[in-house]
Order: sequence, then C-alpha cells, then structure tokens
Amino acid sequence: MKKVTLLFAAALGMFLYACGGSNSEGDSDYEGEDYEATAFVDVDNGADTTVVVTIESKDGEDKFELEIPSWEVEMIEMPYGEYHVKAVTVTDSVIVDEDFKLEEVDYVYGFNLNLTKEDYIVENVVYAVNPTGLENYGKTLTYDGKTYDNIDAYVIEGKLVVPEEWDYNLDEEYPEEIELAAGSTTDSRSKLYRASTYILILELAELFEEYGDESF
Repeated sequence: MKKVTLLFAAALGMFLYACGGSNSEGDSDYEGEDYEATAFVDVDNGADTTVVVTIESKDGEDKFELEIPSWEVEMIEMPYGEYHVKAVTVTDSVIVDEDFKLEEVDYVYGFNLNLTKEDYIVENVVYAVNPTGLENYGKTLTYDGKTYDNIDAYVIEGKLVVPEEWDYNLDEEYPEEIELAAGSTTDSRSKLYRASTYILILELAELFEEYGDESF
C-alpha cells in the first residue's frame, strides 16, 4: 500500500509540475512583450538618377540602407516611430535630409516615402458589366492651371510621408477585370501616379486625339 501511495504521489507531483510549467510558459507567450507594430513603407525615388537611402530610427534601434534606381519603388517593413531619412544621388547631391514620423492611423497599413516630394495624382477607374464609356462624363481634373475634361482623379500635394489611400501603387497596374460583389454591376479601383507621369499621359492622349488617332 505504501508503494502504491508513493507512486501516486510521484505521478501527481509530475502532473502538477507539468501544469505549472505549461501555465508559466503560456503566460509568457501571451504577454506580448516582444510585439512591435509595423507598417509597410514604399520608398519612392522619383529622381532621374539612382539614390542611396539611409533611414535610421531616432532611438538608434533600427536602420535601413537602400539603393534605389531612378523612378523605382522599394518596399520595406518598419516599426512605427520617429526616423531620419537621407537620400543622396550617385553624384553626392542630397535629395532629402530630414526627420519624419510614422504614426498608426485607423485602416491605414501602408505609406509612401516620397523622397522628391513630388505631387501625386490618384485616378479612379470604373469597372462595369456593361460599360457605356460615359462613366467619367462631366468630371474634371485641374492641375498646374490646366483643366482636363472627363477625368476622375484628384491631387495629393507633395509631401514626404503619404498615407496609403489607393488600391494600386506607383509600381502596380490596374487589372483587366475585377470580381464584382453579388448583385453589383459596377465597382471602382484607384491607382497612384506621380503627377508628372500622369499629366504626360493626358497630354499625349490629347495630342493623339487631335491627330485623329484614338489608339492611345
């Protein structure tokens, strides 16, 4: 009987130890001490030359170094916080050298770091089951003193940090088609452009139209 009691006590002790160890470890897992909220940042080099970009957090814990060719975008994942960015061309010309802050914003999970602070233009495109070609009729875009008819777009004035408010970024294209919600016959998507690029597209479209070529 004594032997059985000792075996039972040993088994009970092991069970309690296991439970205690499991709880302790479980508590550590859920404390979230190592959790750090991050954002996806597209670093936009709108310059006509390659730039070397250094981004360093003010507390010195994070540092990112990138080499980005002209007109290209490089995405990095960064913790929210205060930073300093410096972008230098291959000829040692400084594009930007200043502080910025990534702040958590409801329903915003990405940002563009607009190194040249060029204006952006966001264009909206309507997808329809039976498109009429008149979806943008009467809408206009005015930029740099000129108005463009039948264009559904708006301007984001140039700044360093731009919270994401579009579906497709500078380096992404519109899809040929999208899946509509049940019962819907139309939906829209938006795409971001550098202002210089978008205005060039509009000017070329007008030029082709003037010469009777609608293929552009």
